[in-house]
Formats: sequence, structure tokens, C-alpha cells
Amino acid sequence: MMEKKKFKLNANFVNANRAFFFLALIMIAGLFMPNFYTAYNIRAVTGNGSLVMWLGMGFTVCMIAGHMDLTIMYMSTFGALLCLGLHSISGVPWILAILIATAVGALIGAANGILATKFKIPSFIVTLGMQFVIKGLMYIYSGGAELSIGSDLDMNTFLNNPVGFLPISWYFLITTAFIFFVWVVMRFTRFGRNIFMIGGNPETAWLAGIKSDFTTSMAFVISATGCALGGALNGIYSGAASVTMGEKGISPLMIALTATIIGGTAINGGKGSVIWTWVSLVAIAFLKSLFKRTELQVLVIAAILIACIAYETVVLYHRNKVVGTRPNLHLEFLEEIGKMAQ
Repeated sequence: MMEKKKFKLNANFVNANRAFFFLALIMIAGLFMPNFYTAYNIRAVTGNGSLVMWLGMGFTVCMIAGHMDLTIMYMSTFGALLCLGLHSISGVPWILAILIATAVGALIGAANGILATKFKIPSFIVTLGMQFVIKGLMYIYSGGAELSIGSDLDMNTFLNNPVGFLPISWYFLITTAFIFFVWVVMRFTRFGRNIFMIGGNPETAWLAGIKSDFTTSMAFVISATGCALGGALNGIYSGAASVTMGEKGISPLMIALTATIIGGTAINGGKGSVIWTWVSLVAIAFLKSLFKRTELQVLVIAAILIACIAYETVVLYHRNKVVGTRPNLHLEFLEEIGKMAQ
């Protein structure tokens, strides 16, 4: 029988669960702040932080596949503008407007995936260039003006309303449900495991017969689709959208990227979880409520990010050092096992 591993509260355990410790630290600090745990504050914090959760989900999926999607913020803004414009200007029903905005996001994500896989252009370059394409489309569509939901407040009221007796809005619940759905797909389906394998070892994925180009392209589609859907819902939730949405204060793209790394997603792919990123973003949302000043928010988030990167760098250095000094470590282990069996 295999011996059960004993639980050890050490640096490795803390690092592996750092997103949850980050959230716990923020929630403990909130005990000493007035009005922090009121139903109104919790609903406002989670609702206002939901957009970045969509962005973090998309960025995490692409990073697990070994790529980067820098269009996430622009894609969500375009989704919001398109959805609000279709409804308030063209009279399209809310549901259809949301679906159209989401479909456009899927098409742009497919374009990113094709350029990165078929044309072998680095995803960083592809999505950096696509930022300008999307921003140009936004200016053409809106003329640079802010679009609003108009006089139809039914959907806005629904997304802002609390879920029964819970201190969360329907917008946050929909966001969380979608992220958990993506987590289930990534964790328990062959397609999700293929994304991890492609990001972790592309050669092994190719030898295993995985259609790497298609799977990678679908990772970009998931990212852009989720961001466009989240942007459309956020436009309705907030009541308005503009081309410069999210450009004041800390960039949502930077928050999503930071939360992805804090959540434990490997920069070179093959490791991560959208749930870890979601937990990190919930913690950052409450952090903003805890520290009202932007400079303090930036300081705390940067300190946590630097600590995570520094720890992983040190661990990787020592791991590579051991492998370099003892390249036949696995053979020594097998020899030792053989002696014990005699």
C-alpha cells in the first residue's frame, strides 16, 4: 500500500495555493475596515470587478496554450459598444445584440488563432497588431462617441439586482458560472487536456496526434468570445460604453495579466487554472475596496507579483542546478531501489 502524504504547511504549499492565501489575507484585513462586509459593498465590488474576470479567463486559457492574447481589453470594449449600439440605435433585442457581439468576438479570436498557427506569427505580435484593428473598428462604429443603453433599463436592472438573499449581483453570478464552465472544459475534457499538453510540450502533443493548430486557434476563440460576451454584459450593467473604457487608473489588461501570474499560470504554458485566476481577481477587486488610493493598490499588487515571480525563479534555479550536477539522478534512484529489493 502507498503511504499517504503527510500535510506540510511549508513554502511550497503556500506558493501552490497563493491565490487563496492572497484572498484570505484581503478578507481578514477587511474585518478592520468599516462597512467592508456590508451587502451593498460586496455586491458593488464583485459586480464592478466582473469585467476583469472575463479578461483574466481569456488570458489564462491562451497562456496555458503557450500564447498571449493582448486583445482582451479591446475585445471587451468592442463587444460593449457593438451590443449597446445594436440595441439603442438599431433597435435589436438585447439577447440578439449580445449574441451578435459574442459572435464577432469569436470571429476575431479565430483570426488571431489562424495568424498565430497557420502563418507562424508570434501571438504577441498578432494580438498587438489586432489591438489597433479593433480600436479602429470601434472608432468607425461609434464615431468616438459614448454609447448608452437608452431608456430601456430592464436588462440593466436585472444584471444589477441581487441574487435572492445573496449579496452578489446577477452579473457576477453569470460571470462566475461561465468561468466555472470553462474550468470544467479545461479540466475534464480531452479538448482541455490537449490545450495543457500543447502548452507544456508541443512536440509531445504532435507525437500524440493532437491537432495543435486547431486546438490553439480554439483557445483564442474561447478568449475572444468570453471577452466580447463579458464586455457586452458589462456595457449593459454599467449603462454606457466608450472607446476609452478602462483606460483610466490601472489597465484592466495589466490586472488580468498580473492575476494570471499570481494565480499560478506558467508563463511558458502547460500549467494553470482559470479558477486560480478568478480567485486572484476577486482578491484584487476587494483590494481596491480596501485601499481607495490607486498608488497603494499598485504598490500592494506589484509587491505580491514580485514575490511570486522571485520565489518561482529561485525554485527553478535550484531545480536546474540539481539536474545539472546530477544528470543521471533517475538512474541512481533505480539502482538504489534495486539494491533495496535484493
